[in-house]
Amino acid sequence: MNSSLHSALPRLGALTLALLLAACNNDTGSTTLPGGDDDHDHDHEETAGRLVFTQAAGNNSRVYVYDLEQQATIADFALTYPATALHASPGGRYAVIMQRDNDQVQILDGGIWRHEDHVDTGTPGLSALTLLGVKPTHYRGNDGLGTVFFDGDAATGSQFQLFSDSSLESDDVIASHTLEQAHHGIAEPRGEWVLSSNVSSGASGADGIALYHLHGDHFHAEGTLATACPGLHGGASNTTYSVFGCEDGALVAELHGDHFHDHKVTAPERLATILGSPDLADFAALSYPGYNLYRIAPDATEAEQVAWRENTAADAKPLAYGLDPHGEHLVLLDDSGILHVIDTAEWHHHGQITVLDQVPADGAPAPALAFSGDGHEVFVSDPRAQAIHRVELESLTVTAEVADLGFAPLGLAWTGAAEDHDEHDGEEEGEHDHEH
Repeated sequence: MNSSLHSALPRLGALTLALLLAACNNDTGSTTLPGGDDDHDHDHEETAGRLVFTQAAGNNSRVYVYDLEQQATIADFALTYPATALHASPGGRYAVIMQRDNDQVQILDGGIWRHEDHVDTGTPGLSALTLLGVKPTHYRGNDGLGTVFFDGDAATGSQFQLFSDSSLESDDVIASHTLEQAHHGIAEPRGEWVLSSNVSSGASGADGIALYHLHGDHFHAEGTLATACPGLHGGASNTTYSVFGCEDGALVAELHGDHFHDHKVTAPERLATILGSPDLADFAALSYPGYNLYRIAPDATEAEQVAWRENTAADAKPLAYGLDPHGEHLVLLDDSGILHVIDTAEWHHHGQITVLDQVPADGAPAPALAFSGDGHEVFVSDPRAQAIHRVELESLTVTAEVADLGFAPLGLAWTGAAEDHDEHDGEEEGEHDHEH
């Protein structure tokens, strides 16, 4: 599955980009699912999946698993640290809990996964695996593979770690690589390759892409792309291309056998977030600080601006945004609580609905989005109302609510076994968790 979800790229005032989740403790309080003494049940039908979200309460923080078929919270786990972001794993089984301020990433098994011709359903649980590194910030997923990029510091440099749902099941990563210079970066998985942000000599931040080829449990450096990308930030892939945001547009890379072709698609302002799907030929990009929306056709020379502020304020800013798993709908939740839907077939404004009665105040948790596995619905967390709303995308109606939580939900991820896709775009629930 490929679900691409984001919190707003910079902070809106003091409103955090993070989806604030937390991680790691063996004190669980989890509840065993119905089904007798077996560890898991076999379900030959598609399941509705499970939502994962957290409560931030200092040392009493918890993460919750809500089953959409049972319409009930079925497990919760004590957390030691408040998390900074939450993502679904590339195959959808796990929740990846980022803890940037504590230099680690925890993994939560949502308990639903595809096994050959059927879906297995089991008990959620925290994994024994913890990814360690300084300042884990960017998560990316593509074609069944996921990466976490650790920004690092002067003492450690930066690094990225590559994994899949299969490696997570074995409490392991596939491979990792350390970069000499610490920087705020990204690592885009692409089959046997990882395209990682690169800092050229004399530059103060990422301004290009370096190529790394997987060899067993390690990578070989294979040079850099020729096209510069000053102010590089954000990236995504479809089946053919990988695209990265730059100060002057987007860097486009296409794999040809054992090498890449690359070129620039120009834009009149900085593109700071890129969204893509294996089912979508084009890419979407959001600018910063203008928050304008652009369509990126990979074979074009210029980006095309797309109107998304229909019947709302001209200076509206997105609090969260993402592509559904099939790339048919681009969804943006603005800072007045209105959910906008863009139809990517024609790149026009499909419609909008007010979902939040009140948006979070400065310094409060940000709302988050999570798409259902079939892409027909989007879930919207509402910290002020202490609820999660369920919105049907075609009709743009609120069909149900997970309400009366008793706390402000922080972060949101859908886990489960989706239809014909096995990967999530990884910037789910926010590409990263701090201010630019």
